[in-house]
Amino acid sequence: MQASDEDSDERATHKSDDFAEENFATAYRFAFCLSLAHDRAKRLVDTTFHDAELLRRKDARATLDKTWVLATLHRKWRACHPVRPGADRDEDPGVSNEPLISFEDAEGLDCAVVLKTLHSMDPAHRLVLSLFYFEQLGYGEIARILDLPPETALSRLARSKTLLRQLLERGRRAPSAEREDSEFTADRSG
Repeated sequence: MQASDEDSDERATHKSDDFAEENFATAYRFAFCLSLAHDRAKRLVDTTFHDAELLRRKDARATLDKTWVLATLHRKWRACHPVRPGADRDEDPGVSNEPLISFEDAEGLDCAVVLKTLHSMDPAHRLVLSLFYFEQLGYGEIARILDLPPETALSRLARSKTLLRQLLERGRRAPSAEREDSEFTADRSG
């Protein structure tokens, strides 16, 4: 009787290890997007997988999948970072009337610049974009993970994509404007 209990515990541990291994990259990417810090992301991921193991031991039929991991990470982060009133504003007023970066210009974008821009965005925008682009989730799954109505997730995703493109265009134009200013200053001094 004792041998079968040990075998059962060993299978459960192996199943938990497989679950953590299969979902670690996804969990870490999202946790980093939430916290923007390696140590905090690691802590969020570790506690989430610990919770998954406890849940699996308590209820062998519990549904543990990528959506559960991402929703749990978001819930844990929200518990420590409540939403401030007005924090989910629709857009940055400084970029609302600016042109979007064109599809042809997207090839010349530096990945580091895109990530820096993404990480500078308000969490409401950053999270939907992270789930959409990095995890390739649809708005329905994004809504479940972020605990939003589906129509809110869809409209936020659309606004966030527009905002990201506007911010990237602003960043792309800024260096060329600085060069023009420095050339003008050099012409006047020479």
